[in-house]
Amino acid sequence: MLKLGHIVYSNCIPPHAGIVARKSAFPFKLVEGIPTELNRLLYEGKVDVSPSSSIEYAMNPGRYLLLPDLSITSRNKVMSIILESKVPISGLDKKVVALTTASATSVVLLRILLELRYRVNPGYQMYEQGVEDASARAEAFLTIGDLALTNAAARDFADRYDLGELWHEFTGLPFVFALWQVNYKKNIEKELASLYDILIASKSYGLSHLQQLAYEYEARFNIPAQSLVTYWNSFSYDFGAEEQKGLAAFYGYAAEIGAIKAVTDLRFWTKG
Repeated sequence: MLKLGHIVYSNCIPPHAGIVARKSAFPFKLVEGIPTELNRLLYEGKVDVSPSSSIEYAMNPGRYLLLPDLSITSRNKVMSIILESKVPISGLDKKVVALTTASATSVVLLRILLELRYRVNPGYQMYEQGVEDASARAEAFLTIGDLALTNAAARDFADRYDLGELWHEFTGLPFVFALWQVNYKKNIEKELASLYDILIASKSYGLSHLQQLAYEYEARFNIPAQSLVTYWNSFSYDFGAEEQKGLAAFYGYAAEIGAIKAVTDLRFWTKG
C-alpha cells in the first residue's frame, strides 16, 4: 500500500480536499506531518509520495521524481511565511535571527532575501515554533504555517514581513514552497498511476469547493472562513511554466548562498 504524506497546515487542504473528505475511493494510507517531518519520512522511504519542501528536491538530486501539475506556490503575498523584527530588515546585519525548525524551504528563502537582496549577514539560530519563545533571544524570528496566520504581532517586533511578497518584489516571480515528490521504486508504477489520478481529481474538487471547505475547516484551523478563502486564492496549486521559472530562480539563488551544491534538473514521473 502506498503512503501519501499530508501537510497538516491549511494550505494543503485544497489539493487534498477530495482525499481527506473521501470523495472517491482511497486505497492508500495518509500520513500527516509538518513539512520537515514529511521531508524526513520521504527521504527514508517511510512515505512514498508527499507534498514536500521544494528545497528537499534540490538537496537530494536524483533521489525523487516530481508529479506533474501539483505544487504549493505563492503568486505574490503568501500570508503564512512571516518574519517579525525589532528593526527594519536592512538593519539585521550581525543580529540574531531565529529560524523555525518546521520548514526547510522558508529558511533558505529568508537567507536568500537577507543575504542577496538586503546584503546583511545575521547570526542564525533554530527554534521550535509553538514550543519555544524565539522573541526572547532574537532580533527577528521566522514563523510559518497557520501559526503565522493566527499569531498577533509580538509587542516588541514592530516590523512584519511577508516573505512571498518580498520574493515577488525581488524577482517578479511566484515562489514554489512545496512539490509532490515520489521516492520512486519500480514496483509501485500501477499504484502510483492510480494515486496520481486521485490527486488530480482531489485538487479539482478542492479548488471548485473553496467556500464550502472554508466553512468546514475554519474551526479546525481557528481561521475565519473568508480569510481561508482569501488565503487559498493566494496560491497556485499547479506546476506550469511560470511556477517552474520561479523554482529555477530559487534554486539558482540557493546555490549562490551555498544552501545547495548546484541547480538540479526537474525530473518528472510520467504516466505509462
